[in-house]
Amino acid sequence: MKALRVCGAAVVFCLLGSSPVSAQQKNKWIRLTSDHFEMYSAADRKKSAETLEYFERVRDFFISASPVRPPANFPVRIVAFGDADEMHMFAPNPSVAAYFAPGPVRDTIVIAKPSAENYPIAVHEYMHLVMRHSGLHIPLWLNEGWADVYSTLKPVSDGVAVGDLIARYMRFLDSAQWFTLEQLQGVTNQSPEYNESSRTGMFYAESWALSHMLFLSPDYKAGFARFVSALSRNSTLADAAKMAFDKTPNQILLDLQGYLARKNLYGSVFLVPMKKDAEAPAVDTPGSYDIDLMQADLQFASQHRAAAAQSYSQLKEEDPKRPEAYAGAGYMAALAGDNGKARAEFRKAFDLGTTDAQLCMQLATLDREAKASVPVLMEELERAVRLKPDFSEAIFQLALLKIDARDFEQALYYLGRVGLVPPERMAIYRSARAYTNLERGNVPEAREDAEAAQRAAKTTPEHEAAERLLKLIEARAKGPATAHAGEQLIVKEGTAIGLRCAAPGSADMSKMGIAVEGKQMLFDLPDAAAVEITKFPGSKADLHCGALPPFHLRVEYTPAGVTNQQSAGIVRRLEF
Repeated sequence: MKALRVCGAAVVFCLLGSSPVSAQQKNKWIRLTSDHFEMYSAADRKKSAETLEYFERVRDFFISASPVRPPANFPVRIVAFGDADEMHMFAPNPSVAAYFAPGPVRDTIVIAKPSAENYPIAVHEYMHLVMRHSGLHIPLWLNEGWADVYSTLKPVSDGVAVGDLIARYMRFLDSAQWFTLEQLQGVTNQSPEYNESSRTGMFYAESWALSHMLFLSPDYKAGFARFVSALSRNSTLADAAKMAFDKTPNQILLDLQGYLARKNLYGSVFLVPMKKDAEAPAVDTPGSYDIDLMQADLQFASQHRAAAAQSYSQLKEEDPKRPEAYAGAGYMAALAGDNGKARAEFRKAFDLGTTDAQLCMQLATLDREAKASVPVLMEELERAVRLKPDFSEAIFQLALLKIDARDFEQALYYLGRVGLVPPERMAIYRSARAYTNLERGNVPEAREDAEAAQRAAKTTPEHEAAERLLKLIEARAKGPATAHAGEQLIVKEGTAIGLRCAAPGSADMSKMGIAVEGKQMLFDLPDAAAVEITKFPGSKADLHCGALPPFHLRVEYTPAGVTNQQSAGIVRRLEF
């Protein structure tokens, strides 16, 4: 609900949150696990289980009927303290009744007491979680207002009803000064209207009312999706209102005041029955380390960074062979921009056997920036994909690494597993596929991918890369150097000897001599357009007809057929 803030004036809560938890306090915690949620609770066991089951039903409703859907696999933890004062030791400020704390590897919803009376608050916070993963970038008033609209959901005979009047907000709307819609649009997490001012109540009330009318009223609901989409694309409020509703903000505000004057607001029934029963969660008693880790993660997610750093340090001492505290410290360092510390902490967690796929991916990114070797990066990305088989970004990066390692069979396999590719990545994805198919000798497929990369290109480098690929593909699609499906590639290292150039206009290929492991080998060298030539940084070597000064090189070639005994094969790539 409220914006999360660094300790500041609430330092007392940070200090309390970082103090050791007594054995007696730890004994009251239980851990409940359902299909999509984990819950730590120091409250009544029965009510905690009922609350977790309710979250499962709410999630099912959002997946079935909501225009915005919850994340499929991102872990969600619910923490129920059972005591408001204890919850406020971790909360962003002492006035919240519940709050949503996003994190790098899980999201957390924190409540004081699990009970049916608090379900609307829980649904409100869950809507924030859904919005975080929706890909939409909407203003604060809409994020809060829409969450409040959904907080009223309740099962009815033929489905789930949303849109009940919220009485406490009506009191503000009847008596307080209204915001203009431009003022509402300008409120941010740091604004006084959102944080402990006399205007906070009105901000929430008007945000709820406006979201209610735009989402549910007959005059506006048809344009609501267009309005949200326009705001998410950074359109101004006036432009979004004009495009979606053909109205000005002032006209919408007048409509809103008339809408509320009816005192009988529109609701909506989603014809998706809310499940009455959910499978009972598994319940166990967490150990001391797990409770301390949960609270350290909560301090971090709630932006009590100093307290979290102290807690992670204590956890490392408590059990230096568990990876979780190093992981938490690494994420904190990464968030602070300290990539060196983040890399060191992630490496420790990785070596201790972390099962966090996101950590493996981030470690690979940091190691790549630090020029780590390909085998090191490969190990990290392979674990990320093994832990999370649908981890698209890790799969894509692993495919690119396989290309760098010249393992095109595996590269093509992983490129086929990438899944949905966003438009901004499509050019590089199709270029990677085109190059991999070409190196496998699949010329028609390579051409199709390169043409798709050209169409998807949005930048000059992307256009140029696609154009180079198309030229290389066409050069290998005809003549004596034609690529063949499934052709094998062999890599050798050696020393250049000489180059016998083919006569101009001849259909013959040039011949290149290379000393490999003390033996002279002769290779067919096609037209330059059909050969990749890559120079190492600082290399002064060059190719010319005749004897060549000895220089180290790497040659990639496809073996010659049995009828050609004079050549080892056709050169596809040279590096020197």
